[in-house]
Amino acid sequence: MPTLYLPTRWLVTSDPSIDDPDVFPTLIGQSFLVAKTPTWATKIATASSGRERRRKTWSYPRWQFKVSYEVLRDLPATPDLERLAAFFLLHGGQYQEFFFFDPGDNTVAAQRFGIGDGVTTKFQLVRSMAFGSATFSEPVGGVLGTPTVFADTAPVASFTVGPRGSITFTSAPAAGKVLTWTGRFMFACRFDDDALELNQMMQSLWSQDGLSFTTTKA
Repeated sequence: MPTLYLPTRWLVTSDPSIDDPDVFPTLIGQSFLVAKTPTWATKIATASSGRERRRKTWSYPRWQFKVSYEVLRDLPATPDLERLAAFFLLHGGQYQEFFFFDPGDNTVAAQRFGIGDGVTTKFQLVRSMAFGSATFSEPVGGVLGTPTVFADTAPVASFTVGPRGSITFTSAPAAGKVLTWTGRFMFACRFDDDALELNQMMQSLWSQDGLSFTTTKA
């Protein structure tokens, strides 16, 4: 399976997710590279002739992320170490899910997610990737902020967004209406380990060599 190394630099911004205890914290000391690995689950049965029968057991992959911190400051004005440790402890290691805002993969524009039938009010928001004329789509784990939603070209204002990227309309979209959304999404994840290794470099300065987490399915 491929591992993609994405050149994404993290900066402290005014993003509303920064102090949200359910969103992985953005810290200035994160290293430049983020490892990101999509993983499928395939069942393979091999006959005595060597021929294979393969069955795809998942409709979309799980994503694994790995981050590291060259510097974690442990100072009253910049409590990076405390914020990271507190986030890990609050989620009980592998126990509790959280959201990860990937700085290099978080936005869709005019993304199609369904067609109205005049009856259905709840839909799952998705994001797509294209290769030539082929398109791969998967559900988003969560939404950051309020998305913009359209039925054909008309904006829709009356809806609610669920915690796993579902959207519920107050009134069912009319039959044949193409539903699209524009906004930012997040990945629903859990930590891969119940232990968090922190290394002290000198007084008030720490580092963390590799913290990995994987998306979960609803």
